[in-house]
Amino acid sequence: MEIKQLQTVRTGQEVAAYLRERIACGEWGVGYRLPAQRQLASELGVGRQAVRQGISHLEAEGYLMTRRGARGGSFVGEPSTPVSVWRELLRANLPDMEDLIDFRSAIEQRICALAALRRSDSDLQAMRIAIDALPAVAPLSEVFSYSVFREADGQFHSAVSAASNNERLTEASRRARSELFMPTDNLPYEQRVEVTRQQHTEIYEAIASGDPDAAALAARAHMDETLRNLHAIISEADSQ
Repeated sequence: MEIKQLQTVRTGQEVAAYLRERIACGEWGVGYRLPAQRQLASELGVGRQAVRQGISHLEAEGYLMTRRGARGGSFVGEPSTPVSVWRELLRANLPDMEDLIDFRSAIEQRICALAALRRSDSDLQAMRIAIDALPAVAPLSEVFSYSVFREADGQFHSAVSAASNNERLTEASRRARSELFMPTDNLPYEQRVEVTRQQHTEIYEAIASGDPDAAALAARAHMDETLRNLHAIISEADSQ
């Protein structure tokens, strides 16, 4: 995958944010091997020190792991931070998360409305593939893998964004998604799979029918559900 040069990236934290976006949006799944540090530095237009710092940030968060040897490198992993730590992080940042969800809701509503007007058959196919991937993510009889859910969920939203044919909205959505995934990525969301599949299907059907108003309403309902989930997590933490 070609990585666009980022003129504004200057620090390790900004490199980390860029790498995190790729993971949060499902472009880089678990096991994906990152390009070599020299290649990343060249493609992002930064020094290798900034790349090393960015990778270190994501290793500390559990998103990346480093292997040594001839077949070594940096690979996408599954976050391993204890749930209790993530809950406290979420509690401390809840006002910011609420603002972020409001922001993302406005963006996603517009993206879905535009997608309903501009989508192609290949766009619809990409959305359908992402939806169909969700039922196999976490059957009740198996261990839930949030990283697989994240990948399928991210691929759906990326497909919808692509269908909007608006690069600025797509980039804003990608960044908002990566910020939201960071504090909630390792929380117990098994019950979200079926709800997400249903809501993604509603968004897909509205876009497929060419109804921008219905698509925007479906996107709003999806983000309202996200906000309810966050409040439920905080309530659960307070009751423990």
